[in-house]
Amino acid sequence: MPCSVSIFESGSNRYRPNVRIGNWFEDNCLELDKMVSFRKMRDRGELLVEKARTLFDNFQREVQLAAPKHDITIGATIQLMPIYMNIQDLDTSDVHPALSVVINEYAIRTSQTINEDCELTVAPSERPCVRNSFRIVSGDDKDRSGEKLKYGQRFRLECVEPTNDPILLYSAPKLSNLTQAIKTTFNSSKHGEINLPLGLVHRSRILCPDGDIPTAFTNWYCMHVDPYKRFESEGETVPSNAPMIIVHSATNRNLAAENVVTQTLFGPEFLVSVQNYRNVFKREIWKNVWMISNGHHTSAKHA
Repeated sequence: MPCSVSIFESGSNRYRPNVRIGNWFEDNCLELDKMVSFRKMRDRGELLVEKARTLFDNFQREVQLAAPKHDITIGATIQLMPIYMNIQDLDTSDVHPALSVVINEYAIRTSQTINEDCELTVAPSERPCVRNSFRIVSGDDKDRSGEKLKYGQRFRLECVEPTNDPILLYSAPKLSNLTQAIKTTFNSSKHGEINLPLGLVHRSRILCPDGDIPTAFTNWYCMHVDPYKRFESEGETVPSNAPMIIVHSATNRNLAAENVVTQTLFGPEFLVSVQNYRNVFKREIWKNVWMISNGHHTSAKHA
């Protein structure tokens, strides 16, 4: 039988380089769909790089603190700063660490502003901004703006944004099954027990009759740093930029800066918790010593 010339050898134009069949055609369509989807997300501002840029603009926006005064007043915008960070081989005198709000990489796709999914850390504070500034409000739901804050007086810490439904700082005891009531990405521990974390909650949620977070969980108060002067200092005004102990009213535990570093979207930062740290003399160590700052930094050490 004579041999016939195959169609592939006859120079037919049926299969040319621009012809796409099978997986070739499918891959080409997928690339086109990706390009169209990318352009739509870019036009709507939904790209992750644009969300990250918006996030940094919102969190790093500069905030004006209250006018420097000798005493702390209710309604003032302040920063909570550890008086001293005793970290080995690390000089924190020029870092100016402050209690700050941080958002994890999972929540950045849904929100670029401060919300209840954010967490708290101790971060370097070059200048007061939205993420590291708080407003002091009264703990009895009364407008006491302008009054001086006193030792033992209950108060709340409110984020500077948003203003329509303020977000409050709170902590909570463990649940009946000994699990944490606040879910966080990272936790610190003391003697094998996980410390109580900090969380954020909208004011409308704690004022709701069906809310699961009591208003008492948002209350804090200040104590004198010297245990022998706490009784006589009760009711006196709280000085600004002075060492003090900040206590969570519901759990009777102190706000604590941990010497544990974690990586966040803003860089390496320290964990913060609610736990009591005392030495053999029943005196709080540096982890529990804070100051309420209105713009003046200090590098004083506390033994």
